Order: sequence, then structure tokens, then C-alpha cells
Amino acid sequence: MKKFKYLLLIVILFGFCIIPVSASTNTFTRTEDNLLVSPDITVTSQNLDNILGTPAVDASEKVYDFAELLTPSEEEQIYNRVQKFINKTNLDLAVVTINDNNKFSAMEYADDFYDYNDFGTDSEYSGVLFLVDMDTREIYMSTTGKAISMYSDYRIDMTLDAIYQDFSNENYLNGITKFVTIIENYDTMGLPSNKDSKYAINNEGEVYRKFPWLIVFGIPSVITAIVIGILISKNKLVRVATSSREYLDKDSLQIKTVSDRLVSTNTIAVPRSSGSSSGGGGSSRHSGSSGRSHGGGGHRF
Repeated sequence: MKKFKYLLLIVILFGFCIIPVSASTNTFTRTEDNLLVSPDITVTSQNLDNILGTPAVDASEKVYDFAELLTPSEEEQIYNRVQKFINKTNLDLAVVTINDNNKFSAMEYADDFYDYNDFGTDSEYSGVLFLVDMDTREIYMSTTGKAISMYSDYRIDMTLDAIYQDFSNENYLNGITKFVTIIENYDTMGLPSNKDSKYAINNEGEVYRKFPWLIVFGIPSVITAIVIGILISKNKLVRVATSSREYLDKDSLQIKTVSDRLVSTNTIAVPRSSGSSSGGGGSSRHSGSSGRSHGGGGHRF
């Protein structure tokens, strides 16, 4: 009986030792016999290596810090911020950091990670994946489904331009949380339009309308210059008359009779252009190795 108690104690202690390791190891092994992908993914000889080279994870965790850039507390902050984004926008969002991209480009890795781990909020797999690739020192934003239309090439460029310095300065928490804030603001604005160029991004990631300084200062200045110009030109045209003859108009009024006779008419139809300016720009699309369509863009840091 005493031996059984000792054995039970050893098992319990051993269990406590391995539970933290198991809990922190959130990847699963893919094999050719068990690829761990969604049933709607068509496995071919062309994408098999991509599938096997992509970590299998629990899609509900949302934050995957393989490069260990974040503290546990920072991971929790980002997870909570991501959940807030998902609840507000109905778009999925995953944040991934890596040290080794398995010789894939940032675009390939981001697209494959999203597709082969079955992210997405609807039948279009709508959502965003944000990748921090320390191997190539690149940040990359991959979009899928409705997120492709929401985040145009212009919006993606603006977003990454606003945050890449944070990653250069190793301020990873600030860079990631700012990223989430920016794309949430763009979602609130609605689909891209030609008005996007009138907005800027501040240090907190807030997207705001640029103040129209030209209206406040430029237009009054132009009006003032015009008025002064008119007054000056009038003064230059006025001179003192030295003779009464100068008051006579040399080109006095002369009335002549002129008539126009309509001979024929010819009407030419000129087609009007129906094109419209996109302004905010469209979204470039490409297919991932899974066959699903993606948008996206990257920025070195």
C-alpha cells in the first residue's frame, strides 16, 4: 500500500512537470498520413511541401510568438486586443512571429499559415494574418475573403509604413498593437475610396482626416493677392489728361448690320467616359499554395 502511494505521488509530480510544457507547446506534428488540414483543402504534389512546412496550431489562440519576441504578459495583451478586433469587425486575425521561414517568402508563409490552420470567420475565410519574419526582417500583412476588399494596397502600404520603425527599434508590443488599431480604424471607415488619401495615421495608430490648412490660410492669402493685384493694375492705367482731346473716344460707336444665314446642321455624338477614379486604389490578388485567393503586402525593417 505504501509503495502504491509512493508510485501515485511520483506520477502526480511527473504530471505537474510535463503539463506546463504541454500547455506551452501549441504546435502539432504534421505527417503525410495526417496533414491536419481542412477537408476542403485539396492536397497535391505541388502544395504538399508547403503543408508539411507550415506549423499546425490551434486557431483559437490567435497569437503565435515562435520568435519569442514577447513576454507572456505582452502576449496576453495582444490576444485581448485581437479578440476585441474580431468581435468588432467580424474578421479573423492572427499574429505570428518566426525566426525561420523554412525558405518560404513572407507572403508564402503568411498565406499558408492562415490557410492550413483553417483561420477565417465565414465561408470566404475572411480575415487577416500579421507576420513578423525575423529571418528576412520583414513584416507582412496577408488578407483573405472580405478583408481583401477592405484593405486595399494603399491601406496596407499606409499601415506598414506607420509601424515598421517600431520593429526596427525592437518595440514589438507597440508595433503589433498599433497595427491592430490601424486596421480596426480602416474597417470603421468602410471600403476604400478616393477619400483615403485625405487621411493620415498618428503615433497611436489612429487614422484621422488631415486638417485642411490650405482652406484656412491658403484661400484668404490668394484672395488678398488678387485684390491687391487689381488695385495696382488700376492705378497703373490711370494717368493725368493734358488735353481735352484725350477725353474723346477715338473708337466711337458705329452700327453695322450683320446677318447670318443658317445653311445646314451637322450633329456629332461624342461618347462620354464612364470611368470613375478609384482614389483609394484596389487590392492586388494572388493565389496561395492552397488555391485560396489572398491580398497583402510587406515592408522590410
